Amino acid sequence: MTADERDPVSVLLPTIEWTAACDDVAEQLGDGDELLVICDSESDPVADRTPPEGVEILVAGEPEGCSGKANAMAHGMVRAENDRFVWTDADFERDEDWLGRLVAAGERHGPATAVPFWYGNGVWSLLEPWTMLFSTLLIYFGLGSTGNIGWGGGLTFTRRELDVTVEELAAELRQVLSDDGLLSQHVDDFHPVRSMVTPVEVPGDLESAYARLVRFNRLTHVHEGMTADLVVALIMTAAATTFPLVVLPAVTLATGGAYALLGLRRPTFLLSYPGLFLVPPVILAGMFLPEFEWAGRRYRLNGKYDVEVVD
Repeated sequence: MTADERDPVSVLLPTIEWTAACDDVAEQLGDGDELLVICDSESDPVADRTPPEGVEILVAGEPEGCSGKANAMAHGMVRAENDRFVWTDADFERDEDWLGRLVAAGERHGPATAVPFWYGNGVWSLLEPWTMLFSTLLIYFGLGSTGNIGWGGGLTFTRRELDVTVEELAAELRQVLSDDGLLSQHVDDFHPVRSMVTPVEVPGDLESAYARLVRFNRLTHVHEGMTADLVVALIMTAAATTFPLVVLPAVTLATGGAYALLGLRRPTFLLSYPGLFLVPPVILAGMFLPEFEWAGRRYRLNGKYDVEVVD
């Protein structure tokens, strides 16, 4: 779908720096479209940039009682002018028809989401296969609670598809950590656009991988609880220890098949067996450690609507 064949959209992109993703989206704008690039403060590098036509740079202010990203999305939502919204991120590459394909899926199916795949080297490569199984694959098939969640890096919906007003959504965003998690509570199930499996590279060092995994699991824990997940993980690791000659080829073949299904050409599926032994401690960290770092800030997440910006 070309820009001339669809209704205008408001694209919200939170970032403190102008990245290649900003150029990618700006180049795909059509008549009536707007790209709102939303930063935290006037001191952010992107704040002084002169944007191209159709792009506006907004300053949301520092977050209080929510994440910086949720605060930025709240600010952008109340400033957006069009009926259809697109939420996206600044940390991945996209095809030249990315915006048109996503919007076309939204017009055809209702709220629609691209499917994220977080990949990386170092420590992350050990847990990459398991985040693929527990996140990417579930979103791809729309299974479980994860399958009902839109991914904030690439989703679309309209005002009338919200069960609250934009202003009410913005007010709630200013009380939460996860912007897309909250949004998913206020729209019908997101349709996964299976042709838009999106690789997002993440840092592979221990500190970054730890912070990301604690954040993911802490969010799941405060919303749904992770006791059942922990029990399953412990049973799997016990089986892997007791019957390694059975479990090793089984999990390797299973994750390799999932990688092939999703079109992911990475050899990291071969690390699924050793990575399995890291799953229980990662779940435990999310259950019992409320603090983590995200995008330069440190947060404490005590409950769904109990977010503290520590530093």
